[in-house]
Parts: sequence; C-alpha cells; structure tokens
Amino acid sequence: MSTVAIQLLGRFTVAVDGVPIPGDAWRSRRATDVVKLLALAAARRMHRTQVMEALWPESDPEASGTNLRKALHFARIATGDERSIVNEHGVLVLWPDARVETDVERFEAAAQRVLEGREEAASARAADLYGGDLLPDDRYESWAAEPRGRLHRRYLDALRAGALWDRLAEEDPTDEQAARALMRDHLDAGERREAIRRFERLREALRDHLGVGPDPATVALYEDVLAAEGAPQPSEAERTHALLAWALVHMNRGDIAEAERAAEEARAIALDASLGRELGEAAVILAEVAMAQGRWRERFAEELAESMRMRAKMEPIVYDAHLCFAEYFLYGPEGHDAAAEFARQMMEIAEDAGSATGAALALLMLGEAELLAGHLAEAEEHLKGAAEANDRERCISGAALARQRLAEAALSRGRRYEANRLLSRARSLAHRSDLATHLMVRVFGTMIQAAEDPKKAMSVLRGAEHELSQMHACEPCSMGYLTSAAAASARAGELDRARSFIAEAARIAGTWQGGLWTGAVWEARGILRQAEGEVDQARAMFREAAQAFARTGNQSDAARCLEAAAGLSEESARPEARHG
Repeated sequence: MSTVAIQLLGRFTVAVDGVPIPGDAWRSRRATDVVKLLALAAARRMHRTQVMEALWPESDPEASGTNLRKALHFARIATGDERSIVNEHGVLVLWPDARVETDVERFEAAAQRVLEGREEAASARAADLYGGDLLPDDRYESWAAEPRGRLHRRYLDALRAGALWDRLAEEDPTDEQAARALMRDHLDAGERREAIRRFERLREALRDHLGVGPDPATVALYEDVLAAEGAPQPSEAERTHALLAWALVHMNRGDIAEAERAAEEARAIALDASLGRELGEAAVILAEVAMAQGRWRERFAEELAESMRMRAKMEPIVYDAHLCFAEYFLYGPEGHDAAAEFARQMMEIAEDAGSATGAALALLMLGEAELLAGHLAEAEEHLKGAAEANDRERCISGAALARQRLAEAALSRGRRYEANRLLSRARSLAHRSDLATHLMVRVFGTMIQAAEDPKKAMSVLRGAEHELSQMHACEPCSMGYLTSAAAASARAGELDRARSFIAEAARIAGTWQGGLWTGAVWEARGILRQAEGEVDQARAMFREAAQAFARTGNQSDAARCLEAAAGLSEESARPEARHG
C-alpha cells in the first residue's frame, strides 16, 4: 500500500512514497483545489455536488459538471494514478487504496490532546505542528475560509493552554491575556521599561486592527507598572496613554462624562508636551463624546478654530481626528448645503487667524460639499485648490482626500484616465497618512468605480480586500467602498458577494437616519436585482434610490437612478422581454 503525505499548512505539497509531485505537474489550478478539498473533508470523502458548489458556486450544474470532470482528469494525470480520486456512487474519495497522512490531521489530534488536558506539557510540540496558515495561496477562496479560521483558532488555543505567551503575542498582538502575562513577567523581573513597551504594542495593535482600547484589567496593570516602587515618575506620554486607555474603557461602558474627563486631561497633557499623535487620539474620543451628546459640529468648530489661533500647525491633527465624523455630517440628513455653509464659516475663521493650513482644510470641506450637491464645476475648482494648498501645508490626509474627491468628479464627467491618475496619487498619499484606515477604503471604493469593465473591477476588489484585511477600516468611510463593491460583484455575476456587501452597507447607513447613503444602498440593491433578472423589483429600487437622493438635494444622482429605471421599463416593454 502506498503512503501519501499531504501538506496543507503553510503551503500545499503532495508526496507519494516520499517522492514529491512537482509543482508544474499540476496543469490545472482546479485539479489542486479538488485534492485540497478532499484532503480537508471528513474521511477524505465528499459528494461531487458539494465539490461543484464549493468550486463553481455561480455556474449551472451542467457547466459545473464539465469543469469537475476536467479537474479530475488533470488531477489523475498529475498524480500518475487513476485511482488517486475515485467516484463511488457520486462520492469522490481521495486515494482509497493508499495510507494518506495530512499535517492538518496530525496538528488537530495533538492540539485536541492538549486542550482536553491529557498532555498539557506537549502544547509546544502541538503548536510546532502548525506549519502556518492553511493554504495561504488560496486566501481568497471562500471554501478555504472556514477551515483556515478554525485551525488558526485551534493553534491560538494550544498556545494559550501551554502559557506560550511570547508566541501567542507574536501571532496575535491583540491578545490581552498574553500581553498581561508578559507585562507581569517583566515587572516581576524588574524590567519595568519592557512592561511599558509591551502595553504600548498592545494598545497600538488594538487601535490599528480592531479600533478599540485595552480592557480595564490591562489598564489597571499598566498603572501598577507606572507606579512600581522605586520607579521614576511616568513621562507625559505614559500618563497620556493611561488616560486615553481609561477614556476608551469609560466610552465602552457608556459612561460619557468620565470618558470626556479622562480625554480632556489627556488632551491637556498632550498639548503642553507637543504630543501630536496622542493629541489626535484624545480629539477622536472627544469627537465621539460630542457626537453622543449631539454637539459634534460645535466641538469641531471650537477645536479647529482654537488650533488655527494657536499658530502651532495643529490644524491637521484636529481635522484628522474629526474626519469620519465629518463624513456623518456630509452624508447625513442635514445635507451638503449645511456642510458648505459650515466650511465657509471655517474659511472666515482661518482668514481671521491667518491660518493657511486651516484655509486649505476648509477649502477641501467646501469642495466635498459642492461635489455631493452635483455642482461639478465649483467642486473641481475648489478641490484642485485644496489639493495644492494641502500639498503646500504638508497636510497628507487632506491632500489624499482632495484627489480622491477629484477622481469622483472626473468619473462623473466620464474622464476615466484622469480619475485613475488622481487615484494613484491619492493611494500613495493615503499609505503615508496616519489616517490610512480611513483613506485607503475611500480610495479603493473609487478605484472600483473607475475600472473599465466588470473583470477589472473584480480584480481591483480582490486586491482591496487583501489590503483592507490588514487593517480596521473606519465604518463611515467604508460606505462608498461597500456600495461600489456590491455593484461590481453583482455585475460580475458574484451575487452572494454582492448581497454580503449590501447587508453591511445597509447596517452602517441605518445609523444616518436618512441622507445620501440611503440612496446609495437602494441603488446597489437595484443593480443586484437587475443582475438577478428581477426587472420589476430593480426598477422600483432605482426609483426609491432616486427619491432618497432627491430628498438631500442631489439631483445628479437622482437623475442617474431614474435613467436606470427608465431603461428597465423600455427593456421590459420589448416583445422579446415579454415572451422570453
């Protein structure tokens, strides 16, 4: 009996009796996919219809059957064995006549023994069997997502069971249990500075990857580290970090007053010590507090005006902190007219204060409001001025956002080449900005719209998903991306993906209580229904979108949706449409 060894963790390889199958022997990607699916299945058996649904979810049964037969043919050629995959009454079986071993099975068996408490001392050995994430070259295959996540969680559980804190923190920098254990170890060893660094790494990882702060137990331990006997007085940055962490704890508890108190104290220290990043974090928390209290507009105006009068180039920090809240304001029920008036007020304050930086940011706000109103000529004039002014003042986020908005205007005029040129520059700037999690998702949303055909749009979308998976993208800033991704997926025939994007967009749009994004979600639904062949429903949804856009004064988007609905009416009126 032959022995077949299959590696799935970290990479994919197959060896028969110790001889690896060369990579170039697999002449079809789907041939390897069938082997991978069966290797992961229970008893390495799976019904052929399940394989077809996993690999060709959007194809009809006849086409899927043809594709499967081709994949099986090439898999048998690659393995040199006609019985490497056998069809037993519709059930595909992987190497039924051989002894098959997979690294996944070895790892899972070892991890299970550790987690059941039978071999706690063997947790390191079990963890060593995890050779990396499952099938990293198939990161975007939906059929691999569930087992990949399950195996990674099992790996983290094994590390946790064996108290392998260093490895756990390396694998998951947001794991607070690991961070606290390592902080205690450093503190017990008299390594106070290392304990502080460990907290800082955790705090940054939680902010960047999850958009949250440490939990109360971690913050309390950090304060113990700062107050350790014989330790020097904590620095302004260390005190600020503790206050910011407590402010987030209070926000999560719904204690708005305490969150505001801690954030105000952190802001005051950051201002005195010229701690720009910490000042920005405090401003974000205070903006959330103001939003919860219904006074965000007043707070933003006060902070921006104060920063302009200080003549200390703090305006970009304040603007960056309020960026996604400004998105709420722009797209909310008050509409772009109120946003334009607010921008003009900020320009007057900037002129009185002699703040070129404040004027650059106010000009950007005005250009955005005019773009959303459909005033393309005025919007382009102000956005071009804003791009140049933000470049001069070295406001990276403002320069990136101005170009992303200019790309939207170019697309509205049918200038695809110009839009892509602007987006290339915007993407480069966004990468360098402290607001990458806000700006990159906006740039990707417009890049999807700028793609020349559905195939290119899906290529852009796949790249965007990969890059955005490495960060915690801001929800309000994600709306353009979600609706663009939904439309692109629907037009490419990937209907399940379109539904998923629409569901997420609808959830976020629900927090606006009206406004432009309500119309955008209805438009995406119309495109999906059109792709599904539901002409009457699509027409109704396009009209609903037009009404939502019109209520905010956005007549250009309303006209586009009405045109789409009229086009469907003409299509359904044709004899061939009525009679199939």
